[in-house]
Amino acid sequence: SIGCVSLDPNNPEIVWVGTGENVSGRHVGWGDGIYRSPNGGKTWENMGLKMSHHISKIIIDPKDSKIIYAAAEGPLWSAGGERGVYKSEDNGKTWILSLEISKDTGVTDIAMDPSNADIMYAAAYQRRRNVAVFMGGGPESGIYKTGDAGKSWRKLTVGFPSGDMGRIGLAISPHDPNIVYATIEADEKECGFYRSTDKGESWEK
Repeated sequence: SIGCVSLDPNNPEIVWVGTGENVSGRHVGWGDGIYRSPNGGKTWENMGLKMSHHISKIIIDPKDSKIIYAAAEGPLWSAGGERGVYKSEDNGKTWILSLEISKDTGVTDIAMDPSNADIMYAAAYQRRRNVAVFMGGGPESGIYKTGDAGKSWRKLTVGFPSGDMGRIGLAISPHDPNIVYATIEADEKECGFYRSTDKGESWEK
């Protein structure tokens, strides 16, 4: 099962694939990590993160193709595994956990500022499925921001729903990187489409 595909912006023959379906249904298919092809998909190599189960986004630094970020949701049916934002600085040979929230919360989306690759946003997603019920959200869901290429992260709070949030999707305007968009699952009154005009510091629905 495949969750995402990303091309190296400096060399489109280099393809990165994150395995595991990017959904949370009862019949979801999980994966065994992240793969890299150096030749347009002719051959592939597993580059680790085998316990991520679901990788939903991969971003390659346009300034340095050796730097890769992966959004890992972690196992759907249990806690633990590899969850959060993982970063490699050596073309996927090794990975560090850049953003860790908890054993129950992974990251479902990441977006990189097109004017400054050190600025990124990550959407944390707290979720768990069992035989009887799906819990798609919780107090640990939210949007995090880094300004130092993932060395440190902080949770953004101003203007977001006051209650628990679920899955969040992210996008940055290519014309004006001050503008950031988010689709947010929440209760019926607060769910919807949010916008920031100050690089995520404050939001409005």
